[in-house]
Amino acid sequence: MIRHIDTATIELTEFKEKNPKRFQELLEEGIKIGRGEKVKEWGVSKTTVEEIRKKYIPKDPAAAALTNAVIDGDKEEAAKLTQKLLDAGKNPTDVVVGALMPGIQVVCETYDMGEAFVPEILLANDAMVAGVVLCQKKLGNIPSAGKVASLVIEGDVHDIGKNIVAAILRANGFEVIDMGRDVLVEDVVELVKTQKIDLITGTSLMSTTKEGLKSLAESIAFSGVPVACGGAAVDEHFVATFSNAVYGKSPLDAVKIAKAVTSGKKWDEIRKMK
Repeated sequence: MIRHIDTATIELTEFKEKNPKRFQELLEEGIKIGRGEKVKEWGVSKTTVEEIRKKYIPKDPAAAALTNAVIDGDKEEAAKLTQKLLDAGKNPTDVVVGALMPGIQVVCETYDMGEAFVPEILLANDAMVAGVVLCQKKLGNIPSAGKVASLVIEGDVHDIGKNIVAAILRANGFEVIDMGRDVLVEDVVELVKTQKIDLITGTSLMSTTKEGLKSLAESIAFSGVPVACGGAAVDEHFVATFSNAVYGKSPLDAVKIAKAVTSGKKWDEIRKMK
């Protein structure tokens, strides 16, 4: 029992250091509960899934059908509906931006709410890519929004988060170099020396490997390429301990960071935006 109490005390202290504001809120809520007062219900989203769908699904019925196919992760249907729009004379870029991308956006935002799961994002991405491929064939290469390298740092082989980030970046028009998992810092250094890279996204699920992100950010600082850091083992307080890096909590944050970088903002400017 004593050992369990000691462990809980350590975890509570770490939580207080990492999330002082939330710690204080929980403390105040505990006091109110003790008094029999009603407290705010946490974890209840103000935005509903239907509101998100309404926000992104296009008004045009044909485009909306394609968006819904992406949301449903129906690869074959997405390809069929994309081809139908192209055959009807629709601009390929408009199909990507106005019908395919909104679908993945819906799934990502519902994922952030806890109303969607990793497999749904991956299926939606496959459906979107099926449509994008057809649009590229029709138009040629769709102009890239920028080039991002995505990786899991050395020592860590958990790549689901990295795959989601890469999928969302591609959905938003970025060219993504997927370096894989258990990636050495020196391999990233070589990459930024030989290719024009706008951003590196690095993830770490294990606390034993997260220091690799710090080493990575510092090792490529010479190039001016920043590192967007994320993953279960990483938080904003950790990333704040080193330079040339920005913390991203969700896959959508990676898109925001990438857009900020390609618009000319430096890593320290982006930190202040968050």
